[in-house]
Amino acid sequence: MWQLVLFDIDGTLLLTGGAGKIAFERAFEELYGIPDAWGDIAPDGKTDPIIFEEIFQRALNRKPTDEEHETLKLRYSQYFRPALLEATNFRLMPGIPELLRLLRQRKGVLSGLATGNFEMTAWLKLERGGIRPYFGFGGFGSDSRDRLRLTEKAIERAKDLTGEEPARNAVFVVGDTPHDVQAGKALGLKTVAVATGKLPAAELERSKPDFLFENFSRPQEFMKILG
Repeated sequence: MWQLVLFDIDGTLLLTGGAGKIAFERAFEELYGIPDAWGDIAPDGKTDPIIFEEIFQRALNRKPTDEEHETLKLRYSQYFRPALLEATNFRLMPGIPELLRLLRQRKGVLSGLATGNFEMTAWLKLERGGIRPYFGFGGFGSDSRDRLRLTEKAIERAKDLTGEEPARNAVFVVGDTPHDVQAGKALGLKTVAVATGKLPAAELERSKPDFLFENFSRPQEFMKILG
Protein backbone atom coordinates (compact mmCIF):
# COMPACT_ATOMS: atom_id res chain seq x y z
CA MET A 1 0.00 0.00 0.00
CA TRP A 2 1.28 3.48 -0.85
CA GLN A 3 0.50 6.79 0.81
CA LEU A 4 -0.45 10.15 -0.63
CA VAL A 5 0.21 13.52 1.06
CA LEU A 6 -1.75 16.46 -0.40
CA PHE A 7 -0.63 19.95 0.59
CA ASP A 8 -2.49 23.23 0.56
CA ILE A 9 -0.19 26.10 -0.51
CA ASP A 10 -0.96 29.46 1.11
CA GLY A 11 -0.29 29.42 4.85
CA THR A 12 0.77 25.77 4.69
CA LEU A 13 3.78 25.62 2.36
CA LEU A 14 4.43 29.34 2.00
CA LEU A 15 3.16 32.92 2.15
CA THR A 16 3.44 35.15 -0.91
CA GLY A 17 3.39 38.46 0.93
CA GLY A 18 0.16 39.62 -0.72
CA ALA A 19 1.09 38.98 -4.34
CA GLY A 20 -2.34 37.53 -5.16
CA LYS A 21 -4.19 40.58 -3.89
CA ILE A 22 -1.86 42.94 -5.76
CA ALA A 23 -2.25 41.03 -9.03
CA PHE A 24 -6.01 40.77 -8.72
CA GLU A 25 -6.52 44.45 -7.95
CA ARG A 26 -4.35 45.46 -10.92
CA ALA A 27 -6.37 43.18 -13.20
CA PHE A 28 -9.74 44.29 -11.85
CA GLU A 29 -8.91 47.98 -12.10
CA GLU A 30 -7.72 47.52 -15.69
CA LEU A 31 -10.94 45.76 -16.69
CA TYR A 32 -13.51 47.64 -14.61
CA GLY A 33 -11.86 50.86 -13.51
CA ILE A 34 -12.40 50.09 -9.82
CA PRO A 35 -9.34 50.38 -7.54
CA ASP A 36 -8.87 48.45 -4.29
CA ALA A 37 -11.59 45.95 -5.26
CA TRP A 38 -10.30 43.28 -2.87
CA GLY A 39 -11.17 45.33 0.21
CA ASP A 40 -11.47 43.32 3.42
CA ILE A 41 -12.30 39.96 1.84
CA ALA A 42 -10.60 37.09 3.69
CA PRO A 43 -9.20 34.54 1.21
CA ASP A 44 -8.10 31.91 3.73
CA GLY A 45 -9.21 28.42 2.72
CA LYS A 46 -11.29 29.65 -0.23
CA THR A 47 -10.73 28.68 -3.84
CA ASP A 48 -9.77 31.37 -6.35
CA PRO A 49 -13.12 31.10 -8.22
CA ILE A 50 -15.01 31.74 -4.97
CA ILE A 51 -12.75 34.72 -4.17
CA PHE A 52 -13.46 36.11 -7.65
CA GLU A 53 -17.20 35.78 -7.05
CA GLU A 54 -17.02 37.48 -3.65
CA ILE A 55 -15.05 40.41 -5.06
CA PHE A 56 -17.44 40.82 -7.98
CA GLN A 57 -20.32 40.84 -5.53
CA ARG A 58 -18.59 43.42 -3.35
CA ALA A 59 -17.46 45.72 -6.18
CA LEU A 60 -20.26 45.29 -8.74
CA ASN A 61 -23.09 43.74 -6.70
CA ARG A 62 -23.36 40.73 -9.02
CA LYS A 63 -21.64 37.51 -10.01
CA PRO A 64 -19.27 37.42 -13.00
CA THR A 65 -20.39 35.81 -16.23
CA ASP A 66 -18.38 32.82 -17.42
CA GLU A 67 -16.71 35.05 -20.02
CA GLU A 68 -15.84 37.69 -17.42
CA HIS A 69 -14.44 35.04 -15.12
CA GLU A 70 -12.12 33.70 -17.83
CA THR A 71 -11.01 37.18 -18.90
CA LEU A 72 -10.26 38.20 -15.33
CA LYS A 73 -8.46 34.91 -14.68
CA LEU A 74 -6.20 35.55 -17.70
CA ARG A 75 -5.41 39.12 -16.64
CA TYR A 76 -4.82 38.01 -13.06
CA SER A 77 -2.38 35.33 -14.22
CA GLN A 78 -0.50 37.88 -16.35
CA TYR A 79 -0.09 40.27 -13.44
CA PHE A 80 0.74 37.55 -10.94
CA ARG A 81 4.33 36.78 -11.96
CA PRO A 82 5.62 40.38 -11.60
CA ALA A 83 3.63 40.82 -8.38
CA LEU A 84 5.23 37.66 -7.00
CA LEU A 85 8.72 38.83 -7.92
CA GLU A 86 8.06 42.17 -6.23
CA ALA A 87 6.78 40.58 -3.01
CA THR A 88 9.37 41.30 -0.31
CA ASN A 89 7.55 39.29 2.38
CA PHE A 90 7.47 36.02 0.43
CA ARG A 91 8.62 33.12 2.61
CA LEU A 92 8.43 29.38 3.06
CA MET A 93 6.85 28.05 6.23
CA PRO A 94 9.14 26.58 8.90
CA GLY A 95 10.59 23.16 8.08
CA ILE A 96 8.94 22.85 4.67
CA PRO A 97 12.06 22.20 2.52
CA GLU A 98 13.29 19.50 4.89
CA LEU A 99 9.85 17.91 5.19
CA LEU A 100 9.46 17.72 1.42
CA ARG A 101 12.93 16.22 1.11
CA LEU A 102 12.10 13.54 3.69
CA LEU A 103 8.81 12.72 1.99
CA ARG A 104 10.52 12.29 -1.36
CA GLN A 105 13.06 9.93 0.19
CA ARG A 106 10.36 7.84 1.87
CA LYS A 107 9.53 4.74 -0.15
CA GLY A 108 5.86 4.39 -1.01
CA VAL A 109 4.96 8.05 -0.37
CA LEU A 110 3.82 10.50 -3.05
CA SER A 111 3.38 14.26 -2.48
CA GLY A 112 0.85 16.40 -4.36
CA LEU A 113 -1.20 19.56 -4.05
CA ALA A 114 -4.80 20.22 -3.05
CA THR A 115 -5.09 23.99 -3.39
CA GLY A 116 -7.70 26.56 -4.24
CA ASN A 117 -5.13 28.38 -6.37
CA PHE A 118 -5.46 28.36 -10.13
CA GLU A 119 -2.92 25.88 -11.48
CA MET A 120 -0.70 28.42 -13.26
CA THR A 121 -0.30 30.65 -10.21
CA ALA A 122 0.16 27.65 -7.92
CA TRP A 123 3.23 26.51 -9.88
CA LEU A 124 4.62 30.05 -9.94
CA LYS A 125 4.46 30.20 -6.14
CA LEU A 126 6.31 26.92 -5.78
CA GLU A 127 8.94 28.02 -8.29
CA ARG A 128 9.56 31.25 -6.36
CA GLY A 129 9.99 29.18 -3.18
CA GLY A 130 12.35 26.67 -4.80
CA ILE A 131 10.06 23.72 -4.02
CA ARG A 132 8.55 23.11 -7.46
CA PRO A 133 10.66 19.95 -8.07
CA TYR A 134 8.92 18.18 -5.17
CA PHE A 135 5.52 18.27 -6.90
CA GLY A 136 4.31 16.92 -10.20
CA PHE A 137 0.53 17.01 -9.87
CA GLY A 138 -2.38 18.25 -7.81
CA GLY A 139 -5.95 19.46 -7.69
CA PHE A 140 -6.49 23.18 -8.25
CA GLY A 141 -9.04 25.96 -8.16
CA SER A 142 -8.98 25.83 -11.95
CA ASP A 143 -10.35 22.27 -11.68
CA SER A 144 -13.27 23.25 -9.46
CA ARG A 145 -14.53 26.01 -7.18
CA ASP A 146 -15.34 23.25 -4.69
CA ARG A 147 -12.50 22.08 -2.44
CA LEU A 148 -13.89 18.55 -2.18
CA ARG A 149 -13.93 18.15 -5.95
CA LEU A 150 -10.42 19.52 -6.48
CA THR A 151 -9.12 17.22 -3.75
CA GLU A 152 -10.75 14.28 -5.51
CA LYS A 153 -9.11 15.46 -8.73
CA ALA A 154 -5.70 15.35 -7.05
CA ILE A 155 -6.36 11.74 -5.99
CA GLU A 156 -7.45 10.86 -9.53
CA ARG A 157 -4.20 12.29 -10.91
CA ALA A 158 -2.17 10.37 -8.35
CA LYS A 159 -3.92 7.20 -9.50
CA ASP A 160 -3.08 8.02 -13.13
CA LEU A 161 0.59 8.30 -12.15
CA THR A 162 0.79 5.14 -10.09
CA GLY A 163 -1.83 2.97 -11.75
CA GLU A 164 -3.38 2.26 -8.36
CA GLU A 165 -5.86 4.24 -6.28
CA PRO A 166 -4.66 4.81 -2.69
CA ALA A 167 -6.77 3.67 0.22
CA ARG A 168 -8.71 6.57 1.71
CA ASN A 169 -7.00 6.15 5.07
CA ALA A 170 -3.63 6.39 3.30
CA VAL A 171 -4.34 9.89 1.94
CA PHE A 172 -3.30 12.82 4.16
CA VAL A 173 -4.74 16.29 3.49
CA VAL A 174 -2.49 18.99 4.97
CA GLY A 175 -3.77 22.55 5.42
CA ASP A 176 -3.95 25.59 7.65
CA THR A 177 -7.72 26.20 7.72
CA PRO A 178 -10.88 24.33 8.77
CA HIS A 179 -11.83 24.24 5.07
CA ASP A 180 -8.95 21.85 4.40
CA VAL A 181 -9.91 19.67 7.36
CA GLN A 182 -13.60 19.62 6.45
CA ALA A 183 -12.87 18.63 2.86
CA GLY A 184 -10.60 15.81 3.97
CA LYS A 185 -13.10 14.51 6.50
CA ALA A 186 -15.96 14.62 4.00
CA LEU A 187 -13.92 12.40 1.67
CA GLY A 188 -12.86 9.97 4.41
CA LEU A 189 -9.21 11.03 4.31
CA LYS A 190 -6.70 11.65 7.09
CA THR A 191 -6.52 15.33 8.03
CA VAL A 192 -3.48 17.29 9.19
CA ALA A 193 -3.91 20.89 10.37
CA VAL A 194 -0.96 23.23 10.83
CA ALA A 195 -1.11 26.61 12.58
CA THR A 196 1.19 28.51 10.21
CA GLY A 197 -1.66 30.47 8.62
CA LYS A 198 -3.88 33.03 10.32
CA LEU A 199 -5.63 30.66 12.73
CA PRO A 200 -4.03 29.51 16.00
CA ALA A 201 -3.84 25.84 16.88
CA ALA A 202 -6.63 26.17 19.46
CA GLU A 203 -9.06 27.35 16.79
CA LEU A 204 -7.97 24.73 14.28
CA GLU A 205 -8.52 22.06 16.92
CA ARG A 206 -12.26 22.81 16.86
CA SER A 207 -12.44 21.32 13.37
CA LYS A 208 -11.13 18.05 14.89
CA PRO A 209 -8.27 17.19 12.54
CA ASP A 210 -6.66 13.78 12.96
CA PHE A 211 -3.32 15.50 13.58
CA LEU A 212 -2.46 19.06 14.62
CA PHE A 213 0.90 20.83 14.43
CA GLU A 214 2.01 24.31 15.43
CA ASN A 215 4.42 24.16 12.47
CA PHE A 216 6.69 21.70 10.70
CA SER A 217 9.96 22.92 12.16
CA ARG A 218 10.52 19.35 13.38
CA PRO A 219 9.62 17.45 10.21
CA GLN A 220 10.45 14.07 11.73
CA GLU A 221 7.35 14.49 13.89
CA PHE A 222 5.26 14.68 10.74
CA MET A 223 6.95 11.60 9.32
CA LYS A 224 5.86 9.62 12.38
CA ILE A 225 2.18 9.99 11.49
CA LEU A 226 2.79 8.09 8.27
CA GLY A 227 3.64 5.04 10.35
